[in-house]
Amino acid sequence: MIDTWLLATLCLLLLTAGALVRVLWTKTRYDRYVAALVAVTAAGAAGLCLNIALGTLLVLDVTVILALVCFSVILAAVSFSWSEGA
Repeated sequence: MIDTWLLATLCLLLLTAGALVRVLWTKTRYDRYVAALVAVTAAGAAGLCLNIALGTLLVLDVTVILALVCFSVILAAVSFSWSEGA
């Protein structure tokens, strides 16, 4: 029988994939930024669920580091695009 936390991880990864498709196929850049933030948030939640399912702290460390890097890149892209348009 499948573990509940692994099922939650799978569902969150599917949500992340959907948000990444939205990042690639949307027309406005603001929708892309919001979809990217949703993708990173859902991927972080999937990493936390996987951490609980596997019981290893390495997954948690990698999840936190990747989430911080991705959020920093997204915020830098937003601030660059806003300063460029003004």
